[in-house]
Amino acid sequence: MRPFGAVAGIGLLTALVPPHQAPAWVLLAASANYVLIAVLLVLSARTGKPGLSIAAAYVAFPFVVLLREAGGGQSSGLSSMVFLPVLWLAVTGVRRDVYVASLLTGAIILAPVLLIGPPRYPVEDWRRALVMLAIAFVLGRVVQRIVERLERETKFAQSATERSERLFLDAPHGIAVLDDKGRIELANDALGAIVGVPPDELVGKLLTDLAPADDGTVGAHVGRILNHEATLGLVVDEGSSPSTVSDCVLRNARGQNVHVALNSRMLMHNDLNEPDVILVSVVDVSERRRYQDRLAHLVDHDVLTGLANRRRFDNELQRHLERARRYGQNGAVLLLDLDNFKQVNDSLGHNAGDQLLVTIGGLLRRSVRQTDVVARLGGDEFAVLLTDGDQTVAARIAQDIVDRVGKHAATLDGVNRRVTASVGAVTFQAASEHSTDILALADMTMYDAKEAGRNQIAILPEGETRPPRFSARLQWQSRIEEALEHDRFELHLQPIMNLANDRISSAEVLLRLRDQDELVPPTRFVYIAERTGLMPQVDAWVVEHSLEMLTQLRQHDPDFELEVNLSGHSIGHPDIERTIRESLARHDVDPAALILEITETAAVADVGLARAFAERMTDLGCAFALDDFGAGFGSFYYLKHLLFDYVKIDGEFVAHVHESQVDRTIMRSIVGIAKDLGKRTVAEFVSDPRILEVCRAEGVDFAQGFLIGRPAPYDEFVEQFMRSSVTAPRV
Repeated sequence: MRPFGAVAGIGLLTALVPPHQAPAWVLLAASANYVLIAVLLVLSARTGKPGLSIAAAYVAFPFVVLLREAGGGQSSGLSSMVFLPVLWLAVTGVRRDVYVASLLTGAIILAPVLLIGPPRYPVEDWRRALVMLAIAFVLGRVVQRIVERLERETKFAQSATERSERLFLDAPHGIAVLDDKGRIELANDALGAIVGVPPDELVGKLLTDLAPADDGTVGAHVGRILNHEATLGLVVDEGSSPSTVSDCVLRNARGQNVHVALNSRMLMHNDLNEPDVILVSVVDVSERRRYQDRLAHLVDHDVLTGLANRRRFDNELQRHLERARRYGQNGAVLLLDLDNFKQVNDSLGHNAGDQLLVTIGGLLRRSVRQTDVVARLGGDEFAVLLTDGDQTVAARIAQDIVDRVGKHAATLDGVNRRVTASVGAVTFQAASEHSTDILALADMTMYDAKEAGRNQIAILPEGETRPPRFSARLQWQSRIEEALEHDRFELHLQPIMNLANDRISSAEVLLRLRDQDELVPPTRFVYIAERTGLMPQVDAWVVEHSLEMLTQLRQHDPDFELEVNLSGHSIGHPDIERTIRESLARHDVDPAALILEITETAAVADVGLARAFAERMTDLGCAFALDDFGAGFGSFYYLKHLLFDYVKIDGEFVAHVHESQVDRTIMRSIVGIAKDLGKRTVAEFVSDPRILEVCRAEGVDFAQGFLIGRPAPYDEFVEQFMRSSVTAPRV
């Protein structure tokens, strides 16, 4: 302990200054004793052994005795040196050393009284020895406690500093300390990993040096921190400024951009000798940025083909319509539908169908300009927005697309001569002459191409001339809208017989449209409603009126059920779900009495959507029937993926089942699989007693067809089937 050694040295110099009151040997002994103290202190400092310093403190006790003697005994001004070793041991030793030091203090005062005596050391010094002993003990303990507390606080501060350093160095995110010029003073390993540079090589660089040369976001971020400090004025209390957060880009050692989030704050000090620093947290958000970009892409793009989706196409179409209204009607919309695409899915599998869609998407991109928009609207339907060009340009591009699709399909195994394209083209000039949406016009025009033989284009002419079929579709759209507005639809019921008891336990609701004196079947107008977006409204009308009718039917038979067909365009539509829920509640109908029919072909267009819709309605309590089962080649595939309670066997396999062994085998297979899955079967097109007999023999649960009963209005149905307990004789 150098301070104590220095005090001892000052005491020795004082004793050596003439005149001397003690023999020369006393001075020599004191000097030799001091040399020993100095040697012990030097050795302690070099070896780091605290015991040597404590030994030096004990050696100081005889040194103090010699100094008192050299200074003239009891009256010597050096008597206060007796506290030197006590304080020394209080700082460097333990509690025991303080006890020993206190006793030695009393001893070095009392020993000369006993050994030398008066007049240099009067007998009364025993009182002084006692007081000195008490003072030495109290002073030693107080100093020692202060030292112990300081040591604890020092260790705690060191531990906190070490933890802070470890937190800084081992933090999972990059951290840097900047000076008030934005220069890096300290950086951790995580920051080095982000930019690909060792942390020690980052020290001394400006943070802006890590950003791309053409990017000023990092400089702006640091500038905001520094400007904030300048506006604070005089800082009264030590603390930190509010944090600033920015999304920035850094350039790593490989020249790649790294998206990061910077969170910085100024750490300020009261001490003018301690400069303010900026603490910067650097979080690598590249993966999150890629994920967000991917999500943003998926919002506007088709997952399978990468083309724009319906949402993106509608937005682009709306923007172009606004430009067209301002600058003139220019450009066109092409709607493309692949002919016979379902056969590819059913015969070659969905993977082959998906691959074909991807290929067609790429083909369409290469067929138009970069300024044009190509979208997949759903299924095998694509749309192209030509942002510039007249009817001639639209016709040329449409024909080029048809030719390219045909040539590509000719190169594919199993697809040759089957997959073609039908394209409907409508210019914005032609669309401006109608009140109908241009996409609906293109859709109806595309169906002109299909009805004309497929693998061709159809164009909506500009001016007054209209193709007959197209004009008829526009008229049907108006009729459907008027029927919805004025309740001109009618519902007929076709009975379904339970083969277990030959009772009419349910019926299928069939839609008709009253057009003047004609009752129009759905085959003439449903596809127009689907193409013009009216089908969800039509289905909502059917659901509402069917449930109203079901309430009346259940007054005759409390267990009666109704089967209601839903178009593929209505599956999952929020208006349909809302109508079903509200109508069930309004008419107080048991949801289990409502059987929703989804045709296999409609459901297959989006199996996931159909399943989700069925799950929600099943939770509500409704039942489901898979209609026209067997109409597609992949029917058994859908048994695994679609929720249903009933399988309605397509009439193709029922109408001749009494004559065809193949049809009977197919029926037997469908019934067997349905029973294994816990589902019930309904045979459609039962028009002959022999057909009914085969259905019974093969275990079909229900029968429907002209033999059981033809569709009839509500009053006729009730009169014919609900007033009699048995609807048909057993054959």
